[in-house]
Amino acid sequence: MVSLPGDVSLVWRILALVVAGYLLLLVTLDLGEQARQRLGQRRVASLVWSAPLLAGLAVGAGLSAGAALAPDRSGTLRRTLDGLLGTEAIAVSAVVTVLAALWWITVVTRLPSALRHARRRQETIERLRRDGRRFPGTVTLGDVRVWLGRNPELDVVIAYESPAGTHVLRGRMRTSPDRVPADGSRVVVFDDLRGVVHVELDLDAEFAFEPEERYTASE
Repeated sequence: MVSLPGDVSLVWRILALVVAGYLLLLVTLDLGEQARQRLGQRRVASLVWSAPLLAGLAVGAGLSAGAALAPDRSGTLRRTLDGLLGTEAIAVSAVVTVLAALWWITVVTRLPSALRHARRRQETIERLRRDGRRFPGTVTLGDVRVWLGRNPELDVVIAYESPAGTHVLRGRMRTSPDRVPADGSRVVVFDDLRGVVHVELDLDAEFAFEPEERYTASE
């Protein structure tokens, strides 16, 4: 939506916008994936990559609206507010600017607490790996409860044995369609014996994933 010089043809304008949008998408998706791997949580990763994307969208749309108003600011603004033909692009750019800016403010407001939560969770996982008791267990898959985009979140049951007896944990597992562990896969449960646990696939055991099509969202 950024205004380009008038001597550039419409085809080149569209091409430039497509290329710029594609590069921006690649950068933000890569940033989100790095954040997910580093922080271990998809929610905070989505906030990390959406913040610069929304900022760029708001700035781009705002520049586009401002450039269109520049030749006759008061007159063009009056015609736009009156809803006259030929001012639709300005109105759309203005609406996109406002919505993207409001969404960006919401994301930026939520980001600090999400980062603190992710950091605390990572510290807990590191503590459990270092100091917790390690017990072998198995995972039993349940039903898919919700789809987050194309990724399933399903019920799981973790069963493991400790000196205190048999334990059964019920929870939710959020993953991608190609990373759903096969039903009955072996896991490792890290338990601090104070009610805090962390579960991971047992990398020392042979494990497989469920067929991707089984957990692919229908169109």
